[in-house]
Amino acid sequence: MNLSIISGSRADYGLLEWPTKLLREDPFFSVAEVKIWGQTAAQALQSVGDYLADAKPDYILILGDRFEIMAAAMAAHLQRIPIAHIGGGDVTEGSYDEAMRDCISRMSRIHFATSTSSTARLIDMGFNNVHLVGNPGIDYIRSASWRTARPILNPYVIVSYQAETIDGTVDLEAVNAAIDGRTAIWIKPNLDRGNEAIPGIEVTHADFLNLLAYCAEFIGNSSAMFYEAPELGIKTTIIGKRQRGRVIPEGDGKASERIRDILKAHG
Repeated sequence: MNLSIISGSRADYGLLEWPTKLLREDPFFSVAEVKIWGQTAAQALQSVGDYLADAKPDYILILGDRFEIMAAAMAAHLQRIPIAHIGGGDVTEGSYDEAMRDCISRMSRIHFATSTSSTARLIDMGFNNVHLVGNPGIDYIRSASWRTARPILNPYVIVSYQAETIDGTVDLEAVNAAIDGRTAIWIKPNLDRGNEAIPGIEVTHADFLNLLAYCAEFIGNSSAMFYEAPELGIKTTIIGKRQRGRVIPEGDGKASERIRDILKAHG
């Protein structure tokens, strides 16, 4: 199977790392990775459309609900290239990603759900070929060699905060109140409207996990508060309504294996 794995930003790349590894290791698959980081929706639609017209994969594999991924799904749908989607059926009532996620699910052929409630929601929406695989982020945490020495000796908190996509508002006062004068490491936000006012550094997925593992608290409104922090046992403080309604995905470290096996069955 010729499979193209498309990543829209740092937000989905970390969760795709372990599925990508297992798929690459299986000789059944010929895997191409495509990054469309930093692109607008229009740019992503054009660039992914051009890529797919040339590559003509049997499937694309995508994760999440951001505008870059919706554009990639649209490009594949228009070219009748089947879509396998991770993360459909989730709920984020405080984000415009909610509507985009459902649009991506509507265009997808295979649905990899990360929780029982997400599975039920997809089935209630009338979709077929829905599979509860769990959270692939846990696979990476349990299996990859990401943990190193404590990066900062003194106590610190991690901040990953994004603008509220429903209305573009930014509440840095609430974030700073939660920091409460402690040393804070701010993670660079994604390219959503309003995020230009938010500071942050760029880190790799492995470095991000290592920072999280030793932090005193994780503050903000990142989906990592649900996908990765619970596995690490990190205290979290959620700011605002961006993640309202989201549940902690289920996981046993085998989600990537299930994704691989289900894709193989559709080959």
